[in-house]
Amino acid sequence: MARPRKRVWFGLLGRYLVFITVLGLIATSAYAAVDADQRPAVLRLAVATFVTVLLVHVYNHLRQQLEGAQPSAFDEARRGRPAEVKIAPMVVRLMESVRYGVASPRYFKDSLWPRLVRLSEERGRRELLQEPHGRRWLRRGPSLPAIAELVRRIGDER
Repeated sequence: MARPRKRVWFGLLGRYLVFITVLGLIATSAYAAVDADQRPAVLRLAVATFVTVLLVHVYNHLRQQLEGAQPSAFDEARRGRPAEVKIAPMVVRLMESVRYGVASPRYFKDSLWPRLVRLSEERGRRELLQEPHGRRWLRRGPSLPAIAELVRRIGDER
């Protein structure tokens, strides 16, 4: 059960009066103990301490108010999970084929190269495609730029 508003304010006012009294007593004794050159610094320090405590209290109060409030539509949307990106399975298979074709000369010759030739024929090829050479010293298939050039040439035909 929430406390009545008047009681909260009276308690807060009482705590601040006690705090100001204690801070004043400490500042007064320090003011009397230091040289005349240092007295303005003691006053500034006491005021800065009071303002800091006041600002921290206001900040905590406002944060509690914001946390207790109903979330806005923006906050709800921000907390929601992002939509999963769905990629067509055919695109994923093609990407994997290119990746495996670059990694393995055998996969390129047995799987990817026949598919590229078939695609070229379906698109009405004008010229005969030449199979790119693999990188024998690395035991790899053709490089990505070579495969990209093949795909570009197939796409430009018609």
